[in-house]
Amino acid sequence: MKKTSLRNRLISVFILTSMLPIVILGVYSYINISRTLSNNTEVMSKSSLRQLDNNLKISIEAYEDVLYQMYTDDDMVKWVSDIDAGINDAVAVNQMRRFMSSLLYTKDYIRAVSVITPGGELVTYEQMTPATYKSSWLENFVMTPDELYRDVSADNVVHIYPTQFGTNFAKKDYYLFHIAHRIIDYKSLTKDCGIVVISVDEDFLKEICAGSTDDNRIFNFIVDKEGKVVTFGKETEVIGSKITNMDSEEETRLADYGRFLRLYFPQLSRDGAIYLFRDEDLGWDIVNVTSLVELTRLQRRQLHLIAVIGVLVMVVVVLLSTGLSADLVRSVGYLTGRMKKARNGDLSVRAEKDRRMPREIEAIADGFNDMMEKLNVAIKSRQEAQIAALEAQINPHFLYNTLDTINWMAIDKDEYDISNAISALANILRYSIVNSNGEVTVKDELEWLRKYIYLQQYRVKNSFDYGAFAEPEAQAAIVHKSLLQPLVENSIKHGFTPEQEDAKLFVSATCEGEMLKITIEDNGRGMDADIMDKINSGAFEQLKASSGIGIKNVATRLAMYYGKEGKMRVKPGSEKGTCIVIEIPLKKKTD
Repeated sequence: MKKTSLRNRLISVFILTSMLPIVILGVYSYINISRTLSNNTEVMSKSSLRQLDNNLKISIEAYEDVLYQMYTDDDMVKWVSDIDAGINDAVAVNQMRRFMSSLLYTKDYIRAVSVITPGGELVTYEQMTPATYKSSWLENFVMTPDELYRDVSADNVVHIYPTQFGTNFAKKDYYLFHIAHRIIDYKSLTKDCGIVVISVDEDFLKEICAGSTDDNRIFNFIVDKEGKVVTFGKETEVIGSKITNMDSEEETRLADYGRFLRLYFPQLSRDGAIYLFRDEDLGWDIVNVTSLVELTRLQRRQLHLIAVIGVLVMVVVVLLSTGLSADLVRSVGYLTGRMKKARNGDLSVRAEKDRRMPREIEAIADGFNDMMEKLNVAIKSRQEAQIAALEAQINPHFLYNTLDTINWMAIDKDEYDISNAISALANILRYSIVNSNGEVTVKDELEWLRKYIYLQQYRVKNSFDYGAFAEPEAQAAIVHKSLLQPLVENSIKHGFTPEQEDAKLFVSATCEGEMLKITIEDNGRGMDADIMDKINSGAFEQLKASSGIGIKNVATRLAMYYGKEGKMRVKPGSEKGTCIVIEIPLKKKTD
């Protein structure tokens, strides 16, 4: 029997002994990476669902604001009363429908606005039928008009009715969900004044589900509090299908959703993992199906990569000394241990280098240490951002609820002036906080400014007069929210004197060529010439903080929004006082 050489034996033994750690390391890495990818997919999916739910709430609140404008409108109360009493009912219906038409187009997906009077009369304005006075969806609604009326008028909360088939118009099926509230007469809160219903296209929910991610491997759908589908992408035929019992535990509902997908959408079920988020306010489940095809492909690719690297490493270590291989294995094991500690939550762990560690492992250790530093910074930043976001969400709701409570206290004591002031303040806060950097028409901005000045006049006991004028063309021009308020506040605070009896403030908006010109003029004490020169030259840092902060605020926003095209200048007013002129590029609202 021919004996092998010591060299060959050593090589054979080394190959056999080195194969085992390589295989173990490969399997461990594969399992670890697979678990990490799976966990990351779950974390990202649930984070996406929370964001989708937040978008859903904000969007529905915007439609509730439109509903609020209707059920709190004094004219609406009068029109309903006239219709039921038969007093100029044709005129009242026409005026009501004109008001409905103005609100119908404030949001993209409102398809119908309907009012049912206490006497059972229906007044509607909608896009889905050529008929003028007929509701196209009510005959297909799950409730009769009387049942709907009793349900909505029974309390003072917003009712949301889930998606169902509404009507077919122009060869298109419309699926709608409805938001309803009883009409309130603040002069007689218990009076039955009818109900108002806003019908919203299911495409609104579909867009929210699709718009939460650009990844076509992710699919979202929504199930209402009765366990029925309210939106499911393009598959409108499953809308209204009952899938689960919403009183069940989350695991049970997940199993029900899995069975539903396997029965009707086997491909989606086979390739995807299901996650869900429960909106406690609406009682809805937002369900996410994330395709695992890419994850599986990455796992296989990682397995192949590990196998190739294992073979290459084995060849290299056979050619090198066993000492080098021992150092390499030791270094890899050490670094893997550091990574494992980090994965288990110890974010303070770091990889220490020594002289026996190969340069490649040192580079990995440096990268690991750098990654841990950046991860700590990122986590801290994210926590701060999350806290700030939560505060930004909580504070406005706290203010609204508190103001609403104070408002009802004032109404209970018949303090209607105080109630009006509180309502104006709530509207001002809502306007300022919701999409604070958004764009509005000059007409809306002046209307908000009127409410703000109403509070200022209330505060100073009507010690000044206010007027506003906007050309018809200028009313549709677009400006950024609250652009004029700091300047108006400056005029009231610094322009007028307590002893002045004829104080006046006037705001005007005109179009001059391609520019929108806005003027704020008062007849107060006026402004020193040197201060005007500093403002007109942009030297705001030389202004006193008490008088220059509002003007600096507006100038900074003009530069941010419009660049060099946004201009502001100050000059003496026609009746003493001060005149501030703002010029910005003319941009009109388009339907």
